[in-house]
Amino acid sequence: MKSRTALLLTLLIALFALAACGSDPAVLSDIPAYDGATALQAGQNAIADTLIQNMEQDASLRANIGVGGSIEQMAYRLPDGATWDQVKSFYDKALGDAGWKSGMGGPGGDLASSIMESASTGNPLFQTAVWSKDKQTLTLVRNVNPTNESEVYLIMSLNTN
Repeated sequence: MKSRTALLLTLLIALFALAACGSDPAVLSDIPAYDGATALQAGQNAIADTLIQNMEQDASLRANIGVGGSIEQMAYRLPDGATWDQVKSFYDKALGDAGWKSGMGGPGGDLASSIMESASTGNPLFQTAVWSKDKQTLTLVRNVNPTNESEVYLIMSLNTN
């Protein structure tokens, strides 16, 4: 009886240890930058400044209503000639290799992802895609300045619940 109890206890400890081995949530520094992209710096670029304000407002709102989670955002200037197909393919591979799944996941996620993909196909100035992993969602937005099409930006938004 004692050996059976010890075996059961050992199995339970092993099971709990395996359950605790889940991956830590990603941070934006874990997500690779697109080849040749240049990070925009706060204080030097209006887009970067806006993203800092977004994160501060999100943190304040979450604290005020008592929910956890966070949003981390960052922007890059893409190299000349970087198409949406190239950017999306880069992230499909990089994120897929790291266990991320294309799309939003959850109820209605496939429909929302399909709508976003369709909208991205029809708009050369603004494209977006989403990947999810565990309790995180990464949204990428490729945005072309409509008054200067040589200015192409990539905005990353990582939501952790």
